Order: sequence, then structure tokens, then C-alpha cells
Amino acid sequence: MAKQHLRLIDCSFDVSGLEKQLYDYPEVWNEIPLRTRVYKNSPHREIDDVWVRYNPLKNFSGNWADFNGDHPAEWYPVCEKLWWARELAQNLSDLQNERAIGAVLITRVPPGRQVYPHVDGGWQAENHDKYVIQIASARGQSFNFEGESLDARKGECYWFNNSAPHWVLNPTTEERISLIVCLRREKCH
Repeated sequence: MAKQHLRLIDCSFDVSGLEKQLYDYPEVWNEIPLRTRVYKNSPHREIDDVWVRYNPLKNFSGNWADFNGDHPAEWYPVCEKLWWARELAQNLSDLQNERAIGAVLITRVPPGRQVYPHVDGGWQAENHDKYVIQIASARGQSFNFEGESLDARKGECYWFNNSAPHWVLNPTTEERISLIVCLRREKCH
């Protein structure tokens, strides 16, 4: 039997507050272009994002691998405008047994664009589970693994296995916006 890489979570979130904040503050997109614009062949080169919580930027010395090493995540100043992102991440953490919140990103896949196949690496990916809360979507957009695909609706939440190749397709005329929340895996004893 094939390994399951996607799983819908039995909950739904009211995302209208964050959706409105993103509309009210369009300048927050791509303020930090490290994932989307700096590296020519980044799998995220066709999308936009907002860094909500991650390694403090003062720790970036120009080496992406070092920046993705073990670090305490902190909320970025954008939370003053997008406080709903922090609220949604905290609500998800509460639903998942109050697990510690790691990185939090918002991604936007414009119409006709995609996230190319990739495997997430670094300390965050190795020590956290990744969840997505869908902020905006349209029929026909998909989050994909080999043999698996999910067409998530607005407000739905799902877990995904970031250690397997995955990609996002948006062949529609609507943008696809997702809140990605990393929750710390429980330590094994």
C-alpha cells in the first residue's frame, strides 16, 4: 500500500479575517524574497510569500543552509498587520495538543503558476510537522504527491509529509493562498 502523504484534519477555520488583512496590506507580499526571488531555480520561484514566523533575520549571514539550521523561531513584525495569521497558528497548535509553533509562512500561487516538485530540508522540516490552512482556493487547484492530490477548500486544514517530493498546481484564474504552520514533533523517549 502506498504511503499517505496528505491528510485532511477534522476541523474548519474561519479565515475571513486573514483574507481581509492580506487584501488591506498588499505590501506584505515578498518583503523577504529569500525563498521566492533570490535563488534562480527555487521551486518557489513563481509564487509570493509572507514570512510570519521563522529564524530571526539578523541570523542570516548569506548562507541559506546555516539559516535553516537549529534555531528558535520568532514572530516577525508583519504580525502587527496580519495578527490573524498568529491567531490561526495558535488555534491550530491548540487543536494539535498545544505543540510548539515553529515556522509560519503564507504563500500565494498566482493564476497559471505553480510550486515545482521539491522536498523540504533543514532543521524546521526535520523536526516539525507541516500543516496548511487554506485561505483562498478554487476548484482545480491542487497540492500534489506522486499518486496523491488534494483540492482543498477555503478554511480546510491538512497535514502533509514534507520529506517526500510535493508540488502545487494552479491552472485556474484565481489565486491560491495558504497559511503554512510548522508544529514541533513530540520528542521520542
